[in-house]
Amino acid sequence: MNSIPKIYTTLSNGVKVEYTVILTFENKNNNYVVYTDNTLDKNKKLRLYVAKYNPNQTTPFLGEPTTKEEWNEITKIINSVILPK
Repeated sequence: MNSIPKIYTTLSNGVKVEYTVILTFENKNNNYVVYTDNTLDKNKKLRLYVAKYNPNQTTPFLGEPTTKEEWNEITKIINSVILPK
């Protein structure tokens, strides 16, 4: 059985937080990871987060997507995987 991939971060107060990886993909020469803290928003939908990363760096995370176009592409990809037709 495959284990579910996790990523971790340490908050400024020293608390270590665990996230579950939902999806990783490459688009237009950028690598992305979609992850969740397994909490629900006010509409009772699972909260998803997205980060750019470089798998070849010691500290791989580069930040969040920045442009509307980039977010639109990411949303299309997530929806095609999570909500297949």
